[in-house]
Amino acid sequence: MKINLSKQEREQFINIIDALGEGLDISETQYNNLVTSYNAVGSYLENDPSFAPYYPVVTPQGSLRLGTIIQPISDDDDLDVDLVYRLAGKHPDWTQKNIKDQVGQRLKESERYASMIENKEGRRCWTLLYRDSSDNPKEKYHLDILPSVTNAGYDERLKRMLQSTYSQENANATAIRITDRKDEPSYSNSLIINEWLRSNPDGYAFWFASRCKVSESRETFVLANVIPIDRYNKKKYPLQRIIQILKRHRDWMFVNDAEDKPISIIITTLAARAYMGEANILDGLLNVVQRMENHIDQSTGVYEILNPVDPSENFADKWIEKPQKKENFFKWLRQVELDLESIVNSKNNSWQGLIGKSFGHAVSQRTCNTYAQKMKNAITAGTVLIGSTGTMGAVGKVVNGANTFFGNED
Repeated sequence: MKINLSKQEREQFINIIDALGEGLDISETQYNNLVTSYNAVGSYLENDPSFAPYYPVVTPQGSLRLGTIIQPISDDDDLDVDLVYRLAGKHPDWTQKNIKDQVGQRLKESERYASMIENKEGRRCWTLLYRDSSDNPKEKYHLDILPSVTNAGYDERLKRMLQSTYSQENANATAIRITDRKDEPSYSNSLIINEWLRSNPDGYAFWFASRCKVSESRETFVLANVIPIDRYNKKKYPLQRIIQILKRHRDWMFVNDAEDKPISIIITTLAARAYMGEANILDGLLNVVQRMENHIDQSTGVYEILNPVDPSENFADKWIEKPQKKENFFKWLRQVELDLESIVNSKNNSWQGLIGKSFGHAVSQRTCNTYAQKMKNAITAGTVLIGSTGTMGAVGKVVNGANTFFGNED
């Protein structure tokens, strides 16, 4: 990737890319609606008398947990939120099927949730479709609820993990066993939870937090600001913003091919591995895109993108049975590199139109609005330098009071 920027242009694009990331966030209202909904369904499921002896807990996982959730392409599309329903042990006679069926039955018995359950039972989850059953137009999302079981003492192991520095050994202690209808005959017959499929959302979140650390920050500080999901965080670490930007580029590029687009867990894992603690989002984004492919292992003749907290799981396993997924991933990786190169090398404020082509015109407009506001604030504070070409950097004093920050969209 060839980037040729002056000092002022570099400062400008740090602010532009940061504004691009901010424009992808869900709003605080959306976040609060999600939290209210998952707390409500969580409380209802946690009070299921059938599971009471096993101390059920419902927690978020995935992009909401990691702080990388983004707005959908269309205002009419749903946000997708993942929840884990965890039991501390189980009855000796219960199989995966028994547990999953009981969770579904509990939801179907509810006046509130019975009408929300998706007709087609998911492979691993029960899905609540809030859009289809809500009178609230702001509830444009669905919740995927994954039943799971862990051995006794999980909460204590999780607490010890979160109080220590990340290590594979610490993360292994937080693995759970999940229900999966394709895991036959174990799904219907096995009574031994250690024979069930593993997952580790808490361990993955811990690993991700450790990768978010910028060069000068303390890991414990980063952990405290990434792991919690009980408050809306407007501020993001560079890695979180980078992943949001990459996911949006993916969504826009494959808006008509959602089935075979690169999956978020692959993008998140490779980006987190490739991130080297860059303190600003511009350097981090450009470097991550160039390094991501280096973290795909092909030494065995099979493409492997291993789960960092469970190396037995290959996130790219479907590339074998569906080669189009592999082809689309590499096609996307080449394209995002080309698009970022074009945006960052653009002159005369043509970046607005290029962002529109690569990320969507609504995102482009939000980026421009956010960037303009940032620059107005900087001008007011006397901390922005505007060069003769109209480029602006967040250094020096105000040289020109002009407030035309971007041109017309291509």
